[in-house]
Amino acid sequence: MKKFWILFVALFFLAALTAKVDLNTASLAELKQLPITEQQARDIFDYRQYVKIFSSIFDLREIPSIDQVTLDKLRPLVVVSLYVETDEVALRRDEIRDLLERLDSNEGASEGMADVWEDYLMTPQNVNRMQLDDFMSLPNVSGVDAVAILKRTAQGDTIADTRDLRNTPGLSHYGYTNLRSYVYYKEPPVKNRLLWDANLQYYTRYFEEGQYDMLHESFLRNDYQATGVVVPHLKNLSYWGYFGLDELNPDVLLKLRLRYGNNYKLGIMNYSGKGEPGLLSSNAKDLIRDSKWYAGYENSELPLGNNSRLKFYLGNYRATFGEGLVMENTDYYSARKTGFGFSKRILGITPDLSRTQEFALKGAAMEVTNPYFGVTAFVSQDDKDAIAYVNADGETIKRDNFGNDVYTDTDGKQYYLNASNQPVYFYEDGSPVAADKDKLFSYVIPTLNYDNDTLREAESWFNNELAQTTNPYATNYINLATRKDILREKLWGTHLQVNPLLGTKLGFTTYTALYDDAHFIVPSYNELLPVVLRDSYYYTKLTKIMNAEISNLYSTQTESYNRDYRRVIGFDGQTVIGNTSIQGEYAELSLDGDDLKLGDDPKAYLVSAYTQFENLYFLTLLRNMDRNFDNPYSNSFSEHERLEDTILEKNIYALTNPTLADLYLNSNQSQPERGVYFETRYKFNNYFTVGRSYLDLWERLTDGRRTARFQSELEFRPLYQVALRLRYKNQVNRYDDDAERGVSKTNEYTMSVRTFLSNRDFLELEYRYNTVWNPPYTSLTNPANEGENTMAAAMTLMTGDYIGVNYTHNFSKSLKVQGAFLYWFGHGISHWDWEDMEIDFMGEKGSKAWIAVTSRISQNLYMNLKFRNKTFQDKELRIRNYNSSEDPVLVDDPVYFQRVEHSENTVRFSLDYRF
Repeated sequence: MKKFWILFVALFFLAALTAKVDLNTASLAELKQLPITEQQARDIFDYRQYVKIFSSIFDLREIPSIDQVTLDKLRPLVVVSLYVETDEVALRRDEIRDLLERLDSNEGASEGMADVWEDYLMTPQNVNRMQLDDFMSLPNVSGVDAVAILKRTAQGDTIADTRDLRNTPGLSHYGYTNLRSYVYYKEPPVKNRLLWDANLQYYTRYFEEGQYDMLHESFLRNDYQATGVVVPHLKNLSYWGYFGLDELNPDVLLKLRLRYGNNYKLGIMNYSGKGEPGLLSSNAKDLIRDSKWYAGYENSELPLGNNSRLKFYLGNYRATFGEGLVMENTDYYSARKTGFGFSKRILGITPDLSRTQEFALKGAAMEVTNPYFGVTAFVSQDDKDAIAYVNADGETIKRDNFGNDVYTDTDGKQYYLNASNQPVYFYEDGSPVAADKDKLFSYVIPTLNYDNDTLREAESWFNNELAQTTNPYATNYINLATRKDILREKLWGTHLQVNPLLGTKLGFTTYTALYDDAHFIVPSYNELLPVVLRDSYYYTKLTKIMNAEISNLYSTQTESYNRDYRRVIGFDGQTVIGNTSIQGEYAELSLDGDDLKLGDDPKAYLVSAYTQFENLYFLTLLRNMDRNFDNPYSNSFSEHERLEDTILEKNIYALTNPTLADLYLNSNQSQPERGVYFETRYKFNNYFTVGRSYLDLWERLTDGRRTARFQSELEFRPLYQVALRLRYKNQVNRYDDDAERGVSKTNEYTMSVRTFLSNRDFLELEYRYNTVWNPPYTSLTNPANEGENTMAAAMTLMTGDYIGVNYTHNFSKSLKVQGAFLYWFGHGISHWDWEDMEIDFMGEKGSKAWIAVTSRISQNLYMNLKFRNKTFQDKELRIRNYNSSEDPVLVDDPVYFQRVEHSENTVRFSLDYRF
């Protein structure tokens, strides 16, 4: 046995000594382990990347820093493998898979943008003909990088290849590495070929915590007792119980895209979420109606000269301009969307097969650009979901053009109520009132996507139970409810742009949304609570909640105007001065001001400056959004989404309809804020890097709350394969007044150890510790009277921690496994975890494990299968009921159970066929 171990160790060291480094495949880290200097290793790596692939070891002598002595020293240690040219499409397929994993795994990768970037990867653009907006739409390419290339091509200096691109003066290494996969130089790598890909996704998605609580909220108060009626299923008094949402219905997405060269593009996508009929249960008419599709033509070589280009799309498209203040249509909100790094905006017109439904644009769009100017025009007509005012029968209340609610009596005659609450009939003959429209509260992105008949049946059930209460509510029926496709929106818009100087642009954007069949009516601040709250008890209790943000939503009828449209107008611009890019946008929502005059309507503006060095960047961003700037097609920078901390978030239990909370839970708009944001990253050397660090100082304009948020991280790499990372985050609400009830102070400390192993394997251990300090809450304690509680209030300090392990193992180029295991204890603090392609918020205490298998089954077929188990404890509102076969159902007080355990098993499966 001893001889065996001696032989084994000898063979091990012999194998280690005889292992040679392949000059054509070795990474920079592997080259640095050769007996040469770090600069020589980089020269070898750069030669292979930018000059040519090694055909023999003697090619090393063509590198100035490699002399004959160094070559002789390297000869026994290196080898040159055979380099084989393969199909360009196959090469790009592999590259796309790697890049899309990077894009999806970075916070800020927005819904649907990966589709567009994949399209750019498969059909790259000629770098010598690209324009400023083309560069600015690519991830991690700055305006400074773009101008460096534009200056060169404007002088007639054609970029011939990758090496030539890298030698562009002013182009950073970071910009170059992120740009090179999206461009070609002479002839397109994929020319006049039909490319298509089909994607199927199956996902057993659970409701998010806020949606879960909303759907569990009961319609009845604590002392509810049915008047002699036995309710067989008391749980039906919430949407969760009525619709049986314990059953886990999967989301299913089917997508098909075709491309012919760089010119012709087709695509169709069908997505069925919760409450929607699936592919197999839909008829052909509904399937086509509910699917998103596009047909497009692009030509970057128009016979107009000057690199003129054309885009034309029918069907669903996305329109984005400037900083997203006027137009960036999406259903999804992303905090701190700076427009840099991976939180880029893809400017102009692009096809849209994302899951965006409510704010999807469907119609036609055309864009014509050249280096000096650009014109974009777009039109859309689509049915939108909205919160509607309804009567006790579930019918939508009508509104005439004079500000009167229209009612219909039993004889079918229409009337309105005068100041004395007496009916006034419009026409004695009972003919319809001219221009009577649906009375709506706001757009909404619903959590439940049932059809209107199904929703009305549920509301009728709830209204019937509400009517049987012994102590009626002030509003004893559902008066505001979601209605699918109730609003026919006709929208047109345009964007005009001039580029007077290289790297400088000035733009004008406007859109108008017409509402021919509806009026948006939002009560004033003093009239709001009786409309949205069920119980009059809360009319005075909740007056101090931040409700002005709700009452400032857009109305088409007010005391000062009466119209049937919404219009937003804005200006944007950008210029590059040296190594600094400056950009910004100003927008106004037309109310009662003059469209040709600035400053007399609700406004929003954003200005940022991005300064770039080789190993350092610095971003400064200033923004302001007025309280009544309600633009549903805006998706700009902010810390929080609109309607946070209003009764739509904090007091769901008091609403006339709990699903009104969808206005906040699924909000896509930024909250009205004014503030300044700083961000930087600095790489000192190969060992130390200050990662993305930022400081944000802002004021919430609705209530004047001032907040400071800071985050920074430091990474230390003693070896290329090992990284130690420390991150600290601090946030203080109401930092200007410690005595204010809204004060809170949050600290988050994170430490992680990462190892980058061979074959691109990865292992990480992470630990996080959180503290949250809250001020005294006097209403929660006894008064400090003599003989009673002597401490009227006390500060509270909550702590929580989290530990997790993340790993990646590549069995081969065609099979990879990723996963994680983590445990957390929140003590009232919400923890979050960034999984492979999504962010997850956890409960108070629990554990989670997930594993994802990615396999290239064949040359064109890719499969991803992910399983996740999350077991956690949470505070959940449960109604304690005592059922009897003889007695009526009695519902006792709602009780918070401190330790309610949930177990969620999630499966996500996707197939991609690319040809």
